[in-house]
Amino acid sequence: MINFHKIFHPEKFNLLLYYTITSFVAIAGMSLVVGWIFPRMESKELVNRSEKYAHQFISHLNYEIYKDFLLPTLQSDKRIDLENNKNQLKKLDRIVRENLYGLRIKKLYLYDFEGHIIYSTIPEHIGFTLDRGINKNLDSAIRGKPASVLRLAGTIDSKGMDVVETLLESYYPFYDMEMEGRKKKQIGVLEIYQDMSDLKRQITKVREKAIIMTGSAMGILFFALFLIVFKAARIINMKTLQLIDSRNSLEQKVEERTFEIREAYKELQLTQRKLIQNEKLASIGTLTAGLAHEINNPLASIASCAEGLIERLKITPGYTERKNPAEKAALEVFPEYLKIICDETYRCKTIISNLLNFSRHSAPAFERIDVNQVVHDTLSVGQYQKRDHKIQLHLSPEACEVIGDPQQLKQVFLNLLINSLHATEESGGGILISTIKKPTVMQVVFQDAGVGIKREHLDKIFDPFFTTKATGKGTGLGLAICYGIIDVHNGRIEAFSEGPGTGATFTITLPLSIGEG
Repeated sequence: MINFHKIFHPEKFNLLLYYTITSFVAIAGMSLVVGWIFPRMESKELVNRSEKYAHQFISHLNYEIYKDFLLPTLQSDKRIDLENNKNQLKKLDRIVRENLYGLRIKKLYLYDFEGHIIYSTIPEHIGFTLDRGINKNLDSAIRGKPASVLRLAGTIDSKGMDVVETLLESYYPFYDMEMEGRKKKQIGVLEIYQDMSDLKRQITKVREKAIIMTGSAMGILFFALFLIVFKAARIINMKTLQLIDSRNSLEQKVEERTFEIREAYKELQLTQRKLIQNEKLASIGTLTAGLAHEINNPLASIASCAEGLIERLKITPGYTERKNPAEKAALEVFPEYLKIICDETYRCKTIISNLLNFSRHSAPAFERIDVNQVVHDTLSVGQYQKRDHKIQLHLSPEACEVIGDPQQLKQVFLNLLINSLHATEESGGGILISTIKKPTVMQVVFQDAGVGIKREHLDKIFDPFFTTKATGKGTGLGLAICYGIIDVHNGRIEAFSEGPGTGATFTITLPLSIGEG
């Protein structure tokens, strides 16, 4: 494996060491490759020579058998019957063994076209039959094409016999030789086993020679190059020492500059978030704050006057008496009108308060909190909102600790809870609040079976002043405030709905505090 650390830190790179190791590995690898190739070439050459020898020997033996056995026997006995005529078998055996004497032929077989062994130097094998299609070399010779196979010591030959020493098993066509103008005709197959016990010894010698010669040549080359590399290494070391001081000072400067860039990037990210928020509020910020203060005072006066008139009507009984019917009917609607004035005035004050909260930037008080506990606290605060709604809790059995402002998170959870309650007022569906702890983050999921959200509204749901509620039921600021709070907590809030009537799911994702997960 390449060590890039040493490559990029040249003072730790030992050229002589790496050259020596690489050279020895190359010498060993080259020697092994040559020691593997040359013996295979030599083995192939020895087998080829043995096959040529087998061809010459079988051609000679074929001629001798024909001349000294087949021709005289046919003239005297008219037919060849080795199975029943012992004299013929002995005569053939004598001729074969005379030609085998002094040669390295271990066994000889004579087959007919059916694969029957009609003669063998091993008498007990006579009569044995090799099935056609199993011994491909025999089939090839029956078709007139010689074939050979090398049987290594420890294997089994075509007769199922254990091979004690390495043998070359060769199959050649056996012919009725050409006589008096007749062309030779194949009448069987001759098989011989040549002793190849010297093959392994010769291959070993060739391998040793190849390895010695290759290793010697590579060794001489290694020492010649070693002198050159040694001199180059001294020059490189000298130049490396000169570069170390420059590199060290450069690395220090780079680290300092990198730190400055990181800090500047953090500031840039913070500024970017502020700019995005400011851009959202640019059209309403200053105007909202000014108008809110200007409108709040008249609204307070109107509410105060309306409440005062209501109280006076309560302590002035019979104020409609002694009036004609028309005046009496006109005076009876005063309490109802005054109550409407009070209710609508306070609703305006609530809207203005939301506007102020939206445009006001308050620094959150971060601390380590358990989100499960914040959910419980939120439900206790919003208990009065439950009414007949069925709220289910599936909280994580593990503590889900985050760094955040509990009051701001309660505001987010309460807002989502109230939205779910409003969404399920008509359908009477249930609300499921669950917390899920993951390796690095935790999630709070508000899922309801209410009226749902149109798909085209999902991208706008967190925009200021966008609301899906009926006119007079929402200002469109609640989810925008939730989005801003979760963003300050380095989290995200997402909305999902399959469409109207399918309910909605709001998922809040917050990073776990250090040490959690």
